[in-house]
Amino acid sequence: MKKRNIEPIRELRKICQKEKFENETGNLWFEWNFKRRESIYFTKLLLKIGISANQATLLSLLFALIGGFFLVFTDVKSLILSAVFLYLYLIFDCVDGEIARYTKTSSKLGSHLDFMVGTFVHPYAFICMTFGAYNALHDISIFAFGFLAVILNLLHEMHRISYEVKSANISKNTSEGESFVWKLYGLVKGVNNFLNPGAILYPILIVTALDICFAPLSISIPIIGLFAINARYAFLIVYSFGKIGSFMMKTHRLIHQ
Repeated sequence: MKKRNIEPIRELRKICQKEKFENETGNLWFEWNFKRRESIYFTKLLLKIGISANQATLLSLLFALIGGFFLVFTDVKSLILSAVFLYLYLIFDCVDGEIARYTKTSSKLGSHLDFMVGTFVHPYAFICMTFGAYNALHDISIFAFGFLAVILNLLHEMHRISYEVKSANISKNTSEGESFVWKLYGLVKGVNNFLNPGAILYPILIVTALDICFAPLSISIPIIGLFAINARYAFLIVYSFGKIGSFMMKTHRLIHQ
């Protein structure tokens, strides 16, 4: 195989990342500091090897599958391996697009494949984390919040694109009586951005790290009695209620268009 001459990293960033960031919205700080800084080095390596954008997408899926598998277990070694492979998924989720931009091979097939992988990976991570939290706490109620989180995550992904188009056409002129509700919606939206499908692996990695460092906490609750909780279980609860609140606020906003 003929060795390919690839531009230096600084030049490669201009080719593969500049246009993306000019048109990007959302959590750009996280995008840059936790993915794009590192992804370009993997992009350069794969370009030298001759890996295509679609092959990089399939590699990201493989990393996600392995990372989710280790998320089921409770020992420190497995959780660390899970964090490593899930982080590699995040990196390669950028690499495939960077390869496509460099080689000018962007296609509808590639975009669809990338979308399908992302749509699968995030609920898959929730399922694995739910079983991991159950293996640590042996509380059957974890499954209720876990699978609720999976359903809400899928619903969010299904409606995300259509809602973003509709919300762009909503007037910002509101009456005095609605001002509080709109401010509340803005607050919910700000929190919800961090819980979007594209960013959901960040908090999953954080709560996994917290479970490595801290033992589960036991809380005495009236009627329920002694209640054990760890970071992953707490996140499933917060995510579920957060998404329910988000959907309620979106529904209210659409009604008042």
